[in-house]
Amino acid sequence: MGKRKSPNKDHKFCPHCGGLTERFLSLEELANLTSMSIEYWRKRVNTMDIDHVRFGRAVRIPYSAIKSEIKIIPAINTQTIDYLEYK
Repeated sequence: MGKRKSPNKDHKFCPHCGGLTERFLSLEELANLTSMSIEYWRKRVNTMDIDHVRFGRAVRIPYSAIKSEIKIIPAINTQTIDYLEYK
């Protein structure tokens, strides 16, 4: 059996069973990562706006769900800002 390739950089394979593993974050870890409040993320979980998993009473958010929520905005070139201000 050959080595399996990950579908993307975030997925890794378990060395024991060969299955995909996913990183799950607690609401506190997620709040620290995104600089947003725990209450904001708890509200998103309660309204079912974001994928989540419950392990007993503990709520965990898959990293892939967070990555799909975050949009990267490229930095604006300062020359472009100067051009727009003085036009």
